[in-house]
Order: sequence, then C-alpha cells, then structure tokens
Amino acid sequence: MRPSIGLFCSASDHLPQSACDLAAEFGRLAAQQGVRLVYGGSARGLMGIAARAAHAAGGDVLGFMVEALAVREQANANIGTLHCVSTLDDRKRAFAECADAFVALPGGIGTLDEITEMLTLDDIGAQAKPMILCDSDGFWDPFFAMLERFDAYGVLRPAIKHDLLRARGAGEALDHFSRLVPGASSSGAAALFR
Repeated sequence: MRPSIGLFCSASDHLPQSACDLAAEFGRLAAQQGVRLVYGGSARGLMGIAARAAHAAGGDVLGFMVEALAVREQANANIGTLHCVSTLDDRKRAFAECADAFVALPGGIGTLDEITEMLTLDDIGAQAKPMILCDSDGFWDPFFAMLERFDAYGVLRPAIKHDLLRARGAGEALDHFSRLVPGASSSGAAALFR
C-alpha cells in the first residue's frame, strides 16, 4: 500500500503568495514521490491548491469533507476521492486512520485543533505518527516558541519533542516523511523539534 500523508492547512483564499506557493509545491512533490495526499476535501485555500497540484502531477488524492462545511469550504468532488463525514471529529478520526504521518501548512484555529489532537493521540500512546509543521516564512515560529515555554515550565512531555518536526519548505517536509515512514522514498534530511 502506498504511503499516505495527512495535510492540515487553511481553506482561506486570502493568504500570502508564499503560503500558496508552498501548498502547490507540497502537492506536486507528494505526487512525484508516490505519496497519497489525505486532506480536508476543500477546493478553497491551501487545501484546494495542494490537492489540485497533487492531482495535476498524477498523484492519489483522498479528501474528507464535513457535510455541514461542504458549501462554505466548496467540497472538491472533482479531484481524487471525496468522502463526506458527519462531524469534525469524524474527519480527524479518518485522518488518523488513513495517514502515516501529518504535515501542517499555515492555517488557523481549525488547523491548530487538528495539530494538537494528533499530537495528543501520540502523547497518550493511541498512535505513533509524526507531525511536521511546514512553512517558508516563519509562520510556525510562535507555536514553537510556545512549546519551548511549555517545556521550560515543565508541562511538555518528551514524546512531543520526538513526534513533532519542523520543515522550512515542502521538500524538507517530504524528506522528514520519507525518513520516518516505511515505504516512502528518501533523500535523508533530518532536523527535529529544536
């Protein structure tokens, strides 16, 4: 079975060009490396950009759209396979079941919720799947600063440092994925939480 990467990111159409370029590059590279893209099923924002790029490059795309969001987020039924689910919890559960690891591009509260849920599942031992936070413009700097504060304060368990990685571009994110997921191609890069 081909390796699958869960992508969390914004469905906003009003983001900086650097984020849009990052999403397009991520989708294209994932497809070129034979990695199935699992995403939120939206045609909008970074989700739509990444899915269209993966599909255009011949990649396998699997979307999970929450029924109540299908109109607002413009369900992307023309790309790959799209499944409608009842709730956000169902969507996150589907991601957890279908993806071997996760990448988060810039996103808002929904993306933050998805990141923290997947990290929590790792933290309590319910899964063992890496989370890679990816940007090209420092978007995730405040999040990592908060985690450093948590660590210094004593409220961050060591598992998070092991399961959370950072990437400064799509290529580096997929290098992390390839190194950590059996069956994925690899170019061997590595750089962890700190």
